[in-house]
Amino acid sequence: MEIAVWRLIKILILKPKYLIGSAFLVLTIWTLSGIWGCNGLLSSTTNPTDQPFRNLGDSAHYVGIAACKGCHSDKHSTFIETGMGQSFHKAERKYSKADFNNVKPIYDKKNDLYYYPFWKNEHLYIQEFKLRGTDTVHNRIEKISHIIGSGQHTNSHFWMDGQHLYQAPLTFYTQKGIWDLPPGYEEFNTRFNRKIDIECMSCHTGMPTTEMGADNIFKKLPLGIDCERCHGPGSLHIKEKTSGIIYNTNKQADYSIVNPKRLPWKLQVDICQRCHLQGNNVLKPGKKFTDFRPGMHLDSIFTVYMPTQKGNTSFVMAGHAERFQMSACFKGSNKGDLTKYNANINFTCISCHNPHVSVKKTNQEIFNNTCKGCHNAESRKSKLHDCRLPAASRGASTCVGCHMPSSDTRDIPHVSIHDHYISKSNTKFKLDNQPKSINHKPGEIIGLHAVNSKNPSNSELFNAYVSYFEKFDPKMLYLDKAKSLYSDPKAELSVKIQYHYNLREHAAIIELWENGCTEEQRMALVSDAWTQYRIANAYDRVIPNQSQKALLYYEKACEAMPWNTDFSAEFTNALVRAGRYDQAKGLIKEALKHQPKSEQLHFNLGNCLARENRIGDAIKELEIARSLDPKSQAVLILIDIYSKTAPNKAKALLEDAKKWANPRTL
Repeated sequence: MEIAVWRLIKILILKPKYLIGSAFLVLTIWTLSGIWGCNGLLSSTTNPTDQPFRNLGDSAHYVGIAACKGCHSDKHSTFIETGMGQSFHKAERKYSKADFNNVKPIYDKKNDLYYYPFWKNEHLYIQEFKLRGTDTVHNRIEKISHIIGSGQHTNSHFWMDGQHLYQAPLTFYTQKGIWDLPPGYEEFNTRFNRKIDIECMSCHTGMPTTEMGADNIFKKLPLGIDCERCHGPGSLHIKEKTSGIIYNTNKQADYSIVNPKRLPWKLQVDICQRCHLQGNNVLKPGKKFTDFRPGMHLDSIFTVYMPTQKGNTSFVMAGHAERFQMSACFKGSNKGDLTKYNANINFTCISCHNPHVSVKKTNQEIFNNTCKGCHNAESRKSKLHDCRLPAASRGASTCVGCHMPSSDTRDIPHVSIHDHYISKSNTKFKLDNQPKSINHKPGEIIGLHAVNSKNPSNSELFNAYVSYFEKFDPKMLYLDKAKSLYSDPKAELSVKIQYHYNLREHAAIIELWENGCTEEQRMALVSDAWTQYRIANAYDRVIPNQSQKALLYYEKACEAMPWNTDFSAEFTNALVRAGRYDQAKGLIKEALKHQPKSEQLHFNLGNCLARENRIGDAIKELEIARSLDPKSQAVLILIDIYSKTAPNKAKALLEDAKKWANPRTL
C-alpha cells in the first residue's frame, strides 16, 4: 500500500503554517516505485452484476466472520491462521510477531529523531525522541491501538488521535528480524501523521465503514480480512439457511452467496486482484472503494494505473496479480470460454493457493504438482517435457523456487517475496547450475498504463496522471502528460483544478472557477471538499489575509467534510489571520474534542491567543504544539515571546529553528 508524502513535502515547503497554514493529507498507500509492464490485464465493460448470485445487490449486507463460524468451523479454524485472517488486530502481545529483546532505538538521520518500541502494563507504545548531546530535547510517546500485517513479512503499527486513525513511525520486518522506519518513511518521515483511510483499510480488513464526512474516523473496523471479502455479504445466505432453505451443492449451486469456484475465471481473478494488484486506484464516477463485491468486474469500480517502464521490469509487494498474468502459463490456459471456470483447463490463483489455508502450512508438493500437471512427459500442453536443471540441483529446488524466484521488493524495505511471473527466463539458476543474479533495477518511466482496463478514456487518463503526481511521485513527466489531455471535453473540472493546484497556478484556478465553467458545473462541486479547499487555497494565495472568498470556500470544504481536522485547521488559521478570533477559537475547541493531538490546531489556538495578548494561555498552547512536533511553526512565535521574558530559552529555540525553518519565516 504508496504514499502522499511528496505532496506533504510540497505543502510544507510552499505553505509555511505561520503564514498561511497547511492541510495535511497523508494517505496510507505504500510508496510505489516498482516497475510494471504494459500487459493488458483482465478487464471488462460488461455490467458489474451480470452473475446469478443474489448477494451482489444492496439488499445483502455484511455480517462478519463470527456469523460464518457456526456452520463452517473447519474453514474458520484454518482461515484465521492465514495471512489474510491475521492481517489486522488489536495491539496485544499475542498478535505481535516483533522481537522486543535488546531493541536499540532506530535513528532517522534526515530528521535527527529516534524511535523506540516498548510494552508497559500490556500496552504497546512507540517513543519518539530527539537528543542535544546527552539531553533529551523532545520526547513524544504514543500508545499503539492496532497491529497491521500478519507478521509473515511485517508488523506495522497504528495509533488513534482521539477518534482519528494514524500510522506510527516504526515497523518490524519479520524476515530479517529488525525494526526500521515504515515503507515510505525513509524518503520522508511523516512521523505520527500518516492518515489511514478507507482505501487502505478496505484491503487490510473485512468491510470497514467511515464516519460520514471523515476520511480516517471509522464507524466499523473489523479485525482481519474475513470470509465475506471473497464470498460477498452473507446476510441473505444466513437468512435462507436459518429458514431451512438448504441446497445440495454437489448437485446445484447455492446462489445466495458467491462461491468463487463457480465464477468465470476472469471474475475469480478479479476477487484476488482487488487487493493483490497494486497501483494508483482511480474510482469510476460515483463509486467508492467499498462498492466492489465478489462477482463484479473490478474495472466497474476502479481502474488501476502504474508507470510504464522502458527497459527492465520488476515487481512490488502487492504485484502478484499483474506479474502472474504476464506468464505464458496463465495466458495459454485462460484464452477459452470467458463465461466459465474449468479447474482442469483454467490456471488461476486458486490453482496453487487454497485461501482457507495458510501458505506456510501448504505443502510444497501442492505447488509442484500444479506445475507437473502440465509440465510432464505425457502432456500436450507444454513443449517442456522435463526439467533441464541438473539432477544434483533438483533436490534442493522446487518449481516455484526456480521459476518464481524470491527477490526484494522495490517498495517495501527488508522484504522479499516470490515473483509470480512464471517464465523459463525468469529463473533462479542458469543451466550450468550457477546462481543467476535477479536484476530488478527500474527502467526509464515513459508514462502510465491502465493495468486492469484495455481502453481507458482520455479523461480518466488525465485524472490518473494528476493523481499519480500528487499521491505518489512528483515527476513533471506526469503533469506534462496530463497537460496533453487537459483539453479533452470530458476532463472533469475538479481534476483541472487539482492539476493547476499541483502546478501552484493559483490565478489559473480562480480564472477557471470564475470564468471557465458553467454555474451547473460549479453547483455540482459544492459538496466536493477537496475542490472547495483548493479554490480557497488559491484565493488565499492570490489575496492573502484579505480574501473573504478564501474564508467562504474554506468553510464550504469544512461543511462537506466536517470531521476533517486538517480542513478545520486551515479554516481556523485563515480566521485567525483575518482577526475573527472568537469564531476561530470556537471551531478549534470543537475540533480538538475529536482530535486532541492536532499540532496545527494547537498552533492556531496559541497564535490566536498571542494576538489577543493572552500570553500565558498562548505559551501553553504553543508549547503543546511544539511537544507534538519539534519543527512546529509554534517555535517561531515562542521565540518572539521568550525574547522578551526568557532570552536564554529564546536563544536555544532559535538555534534549533535555524536548522529546519524556511529562512523567510525567521
